[in-house]
Amino acid sequence: MDKITAVACREFIATVRTRAFVLTVVVMPMLMVCGLYGFEYVEELTKEQELPSRKLALVDYTDVLADVFAAQIAAHNDELPGQPFELEVLDELEPDREEVKEGLTKRVQDGELYGWLVVSADTLNPDGEGQVELARSDTQLSVGRRLERMVNNAVVAVRFERAGIDAALIARQRTPVRFAMVDARSGESFGSDTLAQIMTPFVFMLLMFMGTFGIAQGLLTTVIEEKSSRVVEVLLSAVSPLQLMAGKIIGMVCVGVLLLSVWGGVSYFGARSYNMEELVTPYRLTIAGLYFVPGFLLMASILAGVGSACNELKEAQSMVFPLSILTIIPMIFWFFIAEYPASPFSIILSYIPPITPFIMILRICSDPATPMWQIVSTQVVLWASVLVAMWAAAKVFRVGVLMYGKPPSPRELLRWLRYS
Repeated sequence: MDKITAVACREFIATVRTRAFVLTVVVMPMLMVCGLYGFEYVEELTKEQELPSRKLALVDYTDVLADVFAAQIAAHNDELPGQPFELEVLDELEPDREEVKEGLTKRVQDGELYGWLVVSADTLNPDGEGQVELARSDTQLSVGRRLERMVNNAVVAVRFERAGIDAALIARQRTPVRFAMVDARSGESFGSDTLAQIMTPFVFMLLMFMGTFGIAQGLLTTVIEEKSSRVVEVLLSAVSPLQLMAGKIIGMVCVGVLLLSVWGGVSYFGARSYNMEELVTPYRLTIAGLYFVPGFLLMASILAGVGSACNELKEAQSMVFPLSILTIIPMIFWFFIAEYPASPFSIILSYIPPITPFIMILRICSDPATPMWQIVSTQVVLWASVLVAMWAAAKVFRVGVLMYGKPPSPRELLRWLRYS
């Protein structure tokens, strides 16, 4: 046990002293802080950004929309005086609409116009097939949405006027209701919004994913480097293969716990500063730790076995590729799992050991009332998989760590498991 502890301490100290680890510990919290405090600042900077006046040409085949749309443009310019639009309404039109659009496109290409809009005559008919064609010299998403919103507001205003409806009265009656979010368990109000609640499960899963694979990949690289440089032969003269592998894995687990502790602490206090402590609760952080340790042990055991069987990183990557495909499933289906944590699909994925930690943290963050029997049973399955993986990795490690040349085939790996 003393030898395992010595190897674990050596791996832990060697890893935490690297620049990569220090940068990971420091940079990730900085990104979290910037995400919390910098979003509003960047949004304000965007609104204050000065842009030259952008000229829009409007071709209005309804003959009534131009004045209302011009009022929308004026309102926009009052709200954002640093990012104004200038409207040019074309009255004398060519008979051929395609020829009109070609002429406008040529003016955009020459830099005379920022963009153009062509409003068909049937646009004001709610049951018609009219449309508005919009062309711009850039693809900025926010500007496109803003223009679409102004056109829609203008069209709706004209429709209301034709129907004899007071648009201002309708707007007042449609004032959104203010919601006060209340925690169903404590009855206390909290200040988080819908977007934050949706993204919280993904952030928990992403941090666990980065902590597991980022550090476990380092273990894989270390084993291959020590094997190719023959350093492992010197190490095995002092410790057994099992003690060496166990020490390396335990040391890396300690590194992962330290990393997640720093990230979790920054997330917790950052959420508290924004009055969103209900999103990063001690319960969720505890659950993340309970699933991180066996999840990391499982992944580290697999990668340690693969690293001992290979001589080059390229060989190891090809052997780990099927596992990599499996582990991206939580990334692909995270939104569905977060929306439907109790669905049969989500429950089934919870019992596939390599991805169990990521699926369960998604489900528990989305639904804190996840049945306790599912948490316990997935823990049992996960720890059983850890024992099997460590047993198999120890056998492969014992044989493969001193073998060089061509990497073993799957059949040869099975033979090692039987004979070692």
